[in-house]
Amino acid sequence: MLFFKKKIKKPTVVAIHGFGVRGIHEFENLKHALLEKGYDFKTIQMFDIEDQTDTDWTAWVSKAKDLITDVAYYNDIVLVGFSMGGVIASYLANSYRVKKLVLLAPSFEYLTPSKVIDNIPKPFVKEEKPKMPSNFTPAFMDVVSNCKDSINDISVPTLMIHCENDEVIPLSSSEKNIKKIPVDNKALITISEGQHRILDDKIAGPIAINNIISFIENDILF
Repeated sequence: MLFFKKKIKKPTVVAIHGFGVRGIHEFENLKHALLEKGYDFKTIQMFDIEDQTDTDWTAWVSKAKDLITDVAYYNDIVLVGFSMGGVIASYLANSYRVKKLVLLAPSFEYLTPSKVIDNIPKPFVKEEKPKMPSNFTPAFMDVVSNCKDSINDISVPTLMIHCENDEVIPLSSSEKNIKKIPVDNKALITISEGQHRILDDKIAGPIAINNIISFIENDILF
């Protein structure tokens, strides 16, 4: 009698972007790495910077929630959030079929809103024009103030990654907030190289991506 090992279906990775003009393009490097590994990758643009009226933070969060709901219809989810998206991801972490959570430099605490807006690395200066409209800033602040306490309710394994020299979100924010997550399966990985935009950094980016994949594939032991 022949026995065949049942093929385990890989989860879908759903990514929530941060506050800035790059939006979903923040995940290009992660997306390519995951696709090469055979993972399905989904993300959504939460706001339109060309629409001056698109400043309702609840609408931003609803778009992310709707994407999670759609994916959960057919697969388990690993939820990834960068910066502001990390705060939103923590808010949505207990959604149906979310099995793991990855928070990249989550903006639970930030230096100033202008730091978040103006954080444009040189390689993307041309690409990122026009700049983020200033009237979007209150929505960013509303996201953080209304969603940040959800970290106390997270119930899934969580990986947090933060660069030591982050010039927008201090490392101390992640060091403090990782302790609030009420699960044993959690870890904070700090990277000595790189700044806020982890995934774009030539050194920190590959380190972060390799750790994310290891976490998804259960190769990281807490």
